[in-house]
Amino acid sequence: MSAWLKPVEPEWGPVLERALSRAVAPEALAVMVARQSRRYLGEDVALAPADGLAARTLFWFPRDVLKVARAVGELAWADALPNRPLRVLDLGAGVGATSLGALRALPASARVASVTAVDHDPAALAILRRVADGARGAGLLPASTPAVSTAVVDLAAPGWGDALGLHDLVLAGLTAVEFTRAYGDEVARGAAVAAFLREALRRVADDGALVVIEPGSRAESRALHVARSILLAEGATVFAPCLHAAECPMLRRPRDWCHEDLADVALPPWLQGVAKAAGLRWEGLTWSYLVLRRDGRTLRGAMPAATPMRMVSLPAVTKGKTEAWWCGPLTGARGDLRVVELDRVAKGATGTRLRDVARGALIALEEDGVAEAGSEGKALRLDPARWRPVWP
Repeated sequence: MSAWLKPVEPEWGPVLERALSRAVAPEALAVMVARQSRRYLGEDVALAPADGLAARTLFWFPRDVLKVARAVGELAWADALPNRPLRVLDLGAGVGATSLGALRALPASARVASVTAVDHDPAALAILRRVADGARGAGLLPASTPAVSTAVVDLAAPGWGDALGLHDLVLAGLTAVEFTRAYGDEVARGAAVAAFLREALRRVADDGALVVIEPGSRAESRALHVARSILLAEGATVFAPCLHAAECPMLRRPRDWCHEDLADVALPPWLQGVAKAAGLRWEGLTWSYLVLRRDGRTLRGAMPAATPMRMVSLPAVTKGKTEAWWCGPLTGARGDLRVVELDRVAKGATGTRLRDVARGALIALEEDGVAEAGSEGKALRLDPARWRPVWP
C-alpha cells in the first residue's frame, strides 16, 4: 500500500448510513450502484433520484474519497499550502467525497478556517453536511474542522463564481465530466473543461491551488490533457502531476492517456460484495488529476537538484528484469522514458528496487544518467546509484 494512501476506516460506514437517513439492503444497493454506473457512462437508465443519492453516498463516497489524497499530499510535501488557516472551496461537491477526502489527507499541522461546498443539488449538499458532522463526531476528521457551509450553484451557468470569493484550496472532484460529457470531439471537450477551470482559477488565492480530479478513462483524461495545454498557453502554472511545462506527450497518439492506477487499493470489506454483485471492480483505484496555480510554484521546484521524473506506469516484471515508464523533463519519441532494471544488477544493491516503486511516485535521476537517457527511443538501463524515489 502506498504510504500516502490511508485505507478507509470502518467507522465511515455507519456515518454514511446515518447521513443518508435510510436503510438500504446490500442487494438493493448493488442494483442502484449498477444503474448509477451505467448513467455515469451516459446511458439513459431509469433510477429514482433518492436511489442515485444512496448509491453515491454508500458506494461511491468510500471509493472516491481517496482520489484527492495524492494531490493534497504532494502540496503538503512541497510546503506549497499557504501557512495560514485554509479556506477550502469544493466545486460540484455532491455528497462530499472530494472535500472531506482533502480534509482527511491534510497533515496534522494544517489548520482549516472554512469549508464551502457548492453543487446544483440541494439534497446532495444536505447529505454532505450530515456526513461532515458525523465524521467529525466519530473522530474521522479533526474536532477543530469547521462546519461545512453549502450553497446551491449551477456551475454550467455564466459567471457562477462571482459570489464565491477567494480560497486557498479549491477542489473540483469529478465535476467537469458532468457537463462536458456530451462533447464527442476531444478538442471541444478539452476547451469546455478549460473554460470551467479558467473560472475556477479566479477563485484561487495568489498562493493557493486548484485541485482537479477526473475519471481515469481515456476520454476524460485526454480532455484534461487538452485543457492543460490551453491553460498553460494562457499563463497558468501546472504544479502537478507534470514535472515539465511542455506539450503533454500523451496527446501525440490518440490511444495514450496519463492517469493513476493503483492496483493494490481495494474497496472496504463491507462494499466488496456490492461491487461484485453490480458487476464492478472491487479492487484497483483509477483517476486522473491536475493541480493548477497562479504563482509559478511547481512540484518540480520542490524536488532535489537531480533530474525529476515521475513513474507513469506499473512496473512490469519479466524474466531477469523490470521495466517501467517515467515522464519528466527528459523526453523521447513518445515524450516519456522507458527504464529497465536488471535483476543481477539490483540484487546486491541497497535501496529501493524498481519493482517496488508504485505508479505515480516521484523519482530523482542523477545527472550522470541524463546523457544516456536522452538517446531517443533507447531505454535507460538503471544503475542503483543513479536514481532514488523521492516521494512518497
